[in-house]
This record gives sequence, structure tokens and C-alpha cells, in this order.
Amino acid sequence: MTDKEADWTKDIKNETVCQYFYVLFFLVAVVAGLVLLFDIYTIVRFPRIGWMVALRSLPTLLIAVLNTLFLYILCARSLLK
Repeated sequence: MTDKEADWTKDIKNETVCQYFYVLFFLVAVVAGLVLLFDIYTIVRFPRIGWMVALRSLPTLLIAVLNTLFLYILCARSLLK
């Protein structure tokens, strides 16, 4: 199996790829912030259920934000040298 790059991907600049990962990180961070605000509202409104919802969603939010940040950092350090 050969690792040849497709012709249509050769025209995409490295900066564009890294900008994609940066925008993806920003969008995931915004969505995570909105979910966190909803969790806080749920904790205030329904304390018992709210804490269970927050404890369930916090690890997922943390992993999502850290994963997208890692992809951006990886791209910036490997492609933008």
C-alpha cells in the first residue's frame, strides 16, 4: 500500500489546516461553555439532579476541549515551522 497524497489536497496550505483546527477548538470551547452554563442553571434549579448531570458531563467536556486544543497545537508545531 502506498502513501501517496491525493492531488486535490496538495493545493491546501498548511496555514489553512491549522486554522481549521483552531476554529474547531473555538467552537468546541463555546459549546462546552454553553453546556457548563446549562449545568450551573440545572444545579441551581434542581440541586439533586443538577449535580448528577454536571458530574456526568464535565469529564466529556474536558476531554473534548483538551482533544481539540491538542490537535491545534500538534498542527501548529508540525506544519508551521
